[in-house]
Amino acid sequence: MMELLLAVISIITSVLLVLGLVFLGWYLVWKLFLSRFRFVRELLGAMSESASVNDLKNGRSRMKKTRRD
Repeated sequence: MMELLLAVISIITSVLLVLGLVFLGWYLVWKLFLSRFRFVRELLGAMSESASVNDLKNGRSRMKKTRRD
């Protein structure tokens, strides 16, 4: 009975550890890399109206300027 309890506890602990590492990895990738891209922010719904206004105020608009010759 004790061996079964230890096996269940180790399985639950392993699953929680893996899920925790996955969430930690996603958080770090989001903070360090993905949050810089407006497209990814819009896909995940993290783009607020004030953020787009701040981007325009700071001159970081991603719109390409067309050249007229």
